[in-house]
Amino acid sequence: MQIIQKSEQYTDQEIDSAINEEIRKSLKDELDTQQEREILMRAHAASMKKHKTIPGLGKCVAVMPAREFFRLQAKYGAATVHSKEFIQYFNQKFPEMSPNNA
Repeated sequence: MQIIQKSEQYTDQEIDSAINEEIRKSLKDELDTQQEREILMRAHAASMKKHKTIPGLGKCVAVMPAREFFRLQAKYGAATVHSKEFIQYFNQKFPEMSPNNA
């Protein structure tokens, strides 16, 4: 009696091909949904215009997709992304995603 079945064996080339295909699909999906994420962030920024300051949190000065935010933090560091200079640059470069001035 054989209880444990042998798993399928794949060649290195088959594994590499499958990984490459998954990466291609992920990148395509990322590009396909980028515009949708930006539209959602613009709508959110528009809803936050003239919004009152929230005690302990402050006011909303910039809105961006989470993926972009974390990529910027990984590339430039959290201190840079949270700096007043960066927020002012973002407000100038993307006014539609900046509900209030920094």
